[in-house]
Amino acid sequence: MSKNALTFLLFGLVIFLAVYSVWRISQPRILSVEEMKVNGFTLFGETEPIIDFKLIDHNGDAFTKANLENKKLNFLYFGYTSCPTECPVMMSVMRQLYDKIDTTDVAYYLITIDPEIDTLDRLKSYVTGFNSEFIGLSGEDHEIVKLGHQLGVKKLAPMQNHMNQRIINHVNHLIVINSDARVVGIFKDQFDSSAMALVVKSLLYTE
Repeated sequence: MSKNALTFLLFGLVIFLAVYSVWRISQPRILSVEEMKVNGFTLFGETEPIIDFKLIDHNGDAFTKANLENKKLNFLYFGYTSCPTECPVMMSVMRQLYDKIDTTDVAYYLITIDPEIDTLDRLKSYVTGFNSEFIGLSGEDHEIVKLGHQLGVKKLAPMQNHMNQRIINHVNHLIVINSDARVVGIFKDQFDSSAMALVVKSLLYTE
């Protein structure tokens, strides 16, 4: 083999390895159950699809279990617009997560647990203030309770704190449901958007 041919071959090999390395780095890494747990996610095993429900989105359109089929993953968070602490923090985390994973395969929902106060206009203004793609969901109280019960979300009756703020104690989990309406798992205890992004990319790769 001539010197020029050998040089060309080596140059081609270097280019191939560089391109392959970039491709490998860009691929999501499949996390183990333990790795997901370390990153704040509890992965569920095989679960039954949730029972159908009847809600409405912040535009007044019907929202049922069938709507979950539109995305690989659906993030459901139960909260309310006048929540002073936990809810705005979680909404901010979801906004950061949205920016980090950069995909159209995930939907983000805030399901109000205070439909008496959270009108559709108020709900829309609140969720879209964090991200224009986020969707607020409301409906009859018994429908919200029915869905929450299936997902392990319970709430207490509203009360006033020492600052006259409306407080509703509730489970502060971000629930992940796939397009088959099955619960994949939940984020809890640790809400670091970078760690969550690693989990979500892994889940998207395997769903």
